Amino acid sequence: MPDPTKVFKIARLSRTLVIVPQGATMNFQYTDVHLESNELYRIIDEPQLKNVLIDLGAVEYIDSIIISSLLRVLTKSRQLGGTGVFCCASDPVREVLGCIQIGRLWPLFESRDEALAEVESPEADE
Repeated sequence: MPDPTKVFKIARLSRTLVIVPQGATMNFQYTDVHLESNELYRIIDEPQLKNVLIDLGAVEYIDSIIISSLLRVLTKSRQLGGTGVFCCASDPVREVLGCIQIGRLWPLFESRDEALAEVESPEADE
């Protein structure tokens, strides 16, 4: 069962920050969303981290505040020369992402393995 107080679960891989949103903003205190979003923004500054993988497998719905938080981190990663990807989106989440045309900037993969192959491959650093 997900930690009801965590907005995002994270993992640090060799070059990639993995972010797993745990639900919509309405499920959390606004201050928690704000503080955790800012923490993600700081984490991507760690020297070994370059890329961002957003795993959407834990959510059936994603709102504009969570999307905005994720886009801040993805944009910063891109500014630092990194790559960003999404994976594991449910059909309703895919629909939301399609409406805002996320795929034009950051690809969406079916599985985490496919997404990891994109961001952790040696070619991702070129």
